[in-house]
Amino acid sequence: MRLSSLLVLSLLTLSSVAQDRTIRLMTYNLLNYRNTTSYCTGSNNSSSSKEGHLETIIDEIAPHAVVLNEIGSNPNNLTYLLNNAFNTGTTTHWAMANHVHNGFSSLVNGVAYRNDILGIANQWAITKDADNNSLVRAIDIVRFYYKDALLQGNSDTATFVVIGAHFKAGNTSSDAAERNKAATAIIDWIDAHNFDNIFLLGDLNTYTSNEASFQSLIGGNSFRFEDPITSNGNWHNNSSFASIHTQSTRTSGNCHSGGGLDDRFDHILCSEEVIEGDAQITYSPNSYFAVGNDGNHFNNAINSGTNYSVSSAVLSALYALSDHLPVIIDVEIEGQQLAIESHEGDWTLPNPMQPGTTVSLPLNSRLIISNLAGQQLFETTETHFQVPILSKGTYLLQLKSEYGQTTRKIIF
Repeated sequence: MRLSSLLVLSLLTLSSVAQDRTIRLMTYNLLNYRNTTSYCTGSNNSSSSKEGHLETIIDEIAPHAVVLNEIGSNPNNLTYLLNNAFNTGTTTHWAMANHVHNGFSSLVNGVAYRNDILGIANQWAITKDADNNSLVRAIDIVRFYYKDALLQGNSDTATFVVIGAHFKAGNTSSDAAERNKAATAIIDWIDAHNFDNIFLLGDLNTYTSNEASFQSLIGGNSFRFEDPITSNGNWHNNSSFASIHTQSTRTSGNCHSGGGLDDRFDHILCSEEVIEGDAQITYSPNSYFAVGNDGNHFNNAINSGTNYSVSSAVLSALYALSDHLPVIIDVEIEGQQLAIESHEGDWTLPNPMQPGTTVSLPLNSRLIISNLAGQQLFETTETHFQVPILSKGTYLLQLKSEYGQTTRKIIF
């Protein structure tokens, strides 16, 4: 039997050699979006103005999944956000996870996501604490999968869980106790499920890392979250943490809280395997930011003096929209390479392929690239060739040799 007869079966295979793609997660408290209170009204907290400001922020930050807090409980409000802040102009790739409500709260969360990049595998809600009493607000849980064009289904692609939460506000012992009930309910839910790559995003309203709720999240025996920036301490009104404070954007206001930046209320926490990169998704170091916080506005408004951490348009939008700042992190999704086994040794093609890159081809082979309709766009038999310039998208790559031929999808 010729050696080549085995190669026909495994000429082109998918291996787990990393070729990372970046996903950006974001959390943002919108401050009573379409929710009227005695201090937040249509005149000092215009929903249409908020939508325009959020559009500006999303356009510049370019996240892929966003947890939004403080949305009025009417389900239509998610649609308003989607149509007026995300899918604007020619943009159509944003979707919202299902509306979640505990039946009595005036506020809900929203989870927006790029549906050209991510899909929803499952969705849940936590509305009760360990004693079956109602939490102050419902907690959203969405399990996403990464839409990998190379895979025929979704069973082998990277998945991650986003938990969106808005804990009880206030600095009393009873407020802290309510926060801990929510934190404990989250850990209990995680313990009851078997998922990797878990992220908690939201307004946790914690004043210090020693608070019971935060310790329940990061100090558990069965499961614990990691703070990507490992910044434990007393965050409240402490200049040592000036660069990570998220409230308030201004020193005074009616609907908006005042006091300047002096609290770390908004967080993104992640499970241990995200930090270690053990399950296809890895936290990108130094990517955690409180957007609009340059570290030089402790106890001051974010637009006081100079602040070059974002564009002037986004700085104005952040100041006007909410008294909170968004928080973002980037994670790397482990991709694939197309790997070929041959009598010359292993051979791999980068995937996605970058135009202009020089690639080596096994001897006596022919490589053909076609569009998904089968129209041939490129062909070569050269041992070394440059990847052609093609529009971004998914194509068919065909390799022919004396041993047979195989076709796979590849991304440009």
